Amino acid sequence: MSPLWPETVQLAIGPEALCLSRRGEPALSLPCNGDWEACLAALPALPRRTRLAVCVADRHVRYLRLDWPAGLKAGERAAFVEHRFHAVFGAGPWVVQADRDAICLPSLGVALPAALEAALQGFVRSRGLRLVALEPAFPRSYNRLRPRLRGDGALARLEAGRVTLGLWQGGQWRAVRSQPVACADAAEAVACLVTLLATLPPAAATTGNTSVNTLYLCGAADSAATIDMLPAGWRGVHLEGGE
Repeated sequence: MSPLWPETVQLAIGPEALCLSRRGEPALSLPCNGDWEACLAALPALPRRTRLAVCVADRHVRYLRLDWPAGLKAGERAAFVEHRFHAVFGAGPWVVQADRDAICLPSLGVALPAALEAALQGFVRSRGLRLVALEPAFPRSYNRLRPRLRGDGALARLEAGRVTLGLWQGGQWRAVRSQPVACADAAEAVACLVTLLATLPPAAATTGNTSVNTLYLCGAADSAATIDMLPAGWRGVHLEGGE
């Protein structure tokens, strides 16, 4: 008997592999060398009308903190975001996204390789599937963990070979950085934080003498490892469940 509602399947596009997860079945992992069409074509058949939710590893994504110019019209937002990513990361081509709710406040912008997005769209069309979500890994983790984040601080997401860190203050994004590392661990997350703080004006790098900022770690971190060598006024917390 067929199900009453289409199944939702999770597809993680990792740094070097695809991981397909279906309820009640072991996850399937396949190596991926960046040839998106060939890698997706190697995935097993899925029932037609299956809902596909895709998460893209930070290695394949570019991030920017966006400051919206005064007087920018709603219809101009997409062009502005595209211009900013092209100016910082080159022509790409990119598929860009930004927080639609942040009209005046600084927001987080993301860019995915256009070839990846096109390959996914072709894949779901050829298989009769529905692409219901296409999320970069860092904002996905942040949104899942947001109820557990308190006060001012930063979230560092660790994946194989990369640290991605977003810093906020007073409910606003202050900066974001995603960088390759030899070993994604707590020490590299702290080093990323120190480097990022050094790029900010003093007022943006601290929240005052009596405030304590928190560096939250999620991803491939060893939850038993201590978070050492934090800047003054910072504490470290390991989180789980953001993947």
